[in-house]
Amino acid sequence: MSAPKSPNAPLGDADIDELADLVDLIDEGTDVPVSLEGLDGFVTALVCSPRAIPSEEYFPVLLDRDDGLDAVFEDEADAARFRALFERRRNEIARALAAPIEDLADPRALSPLVMDWDGLLAELPAADARQLKEAGIPPYAQLWAAGFLLVVEQWEDDWRLPAGSKDEAFVDEVLDPFYVLAAPLGELSPEERAIRREDHVALAIWGAYELREFWLDRGQAPRA
Repeated sequence: MSAPKSPNAPLGDADIDELADLVDLIDEGTDVPVSLEGLDGFVTALVCSPRAIPSEEYFPVLLDRDDGLDAVFEDEADAARFRALFERRRNEIARALAAPIEDLADPRALSPLVMDWDGLLAELPAADARQLKEAGIPPYAQLWAAGFLLVVEQWEDDWRLPAGSKDEAFVDEVLDPFYVLAAPLGELSPEERAIRREDHVALAIWGAYELREFWLDRGQAPRA
């Protein structure tokens, strides 16, 4: 077994694959669907929330069970590894959102773990790709946005601002790309469908930066 990496070490490809495998184990052991993409959106929202939410609060929400993470994994080593990778990803996202970037192409910028379904389908044998399409695949970044909004809606009291204030209108506007991405395609307006989903994702990423700065400016703590 290799030595544990620093909690500040970014996730490499092998780490992401391992985290995806652990997320699959969680998905198999819970009654709610959990995905790597949705988890990444969830973690992103934790980082730019109005307050630092402890794990004893957010794991029961993520897993929709009161006993949280401890009862999901049969192997304690898997649970420990998941926690370690989760924390490294959260620290990585926190560094990205704290970086003074001007372009999302900056290597320091936040890069969500969003599934490239078109790329995956292109690599699969035709029969496997057809079977996956028939099973149903989510629109690009829908799971990521839904994971983010799970935090916003679960801790809505933290996010609530005075009704009618400019701050409330600002936060609503910043969150709008997340709601567009999370919505079923049939519910989108013609104007929303006319914009590429990649552009909605870019707006949402910039929104995460703005939310972090907004809560900091208010003297609140978006980071643990």
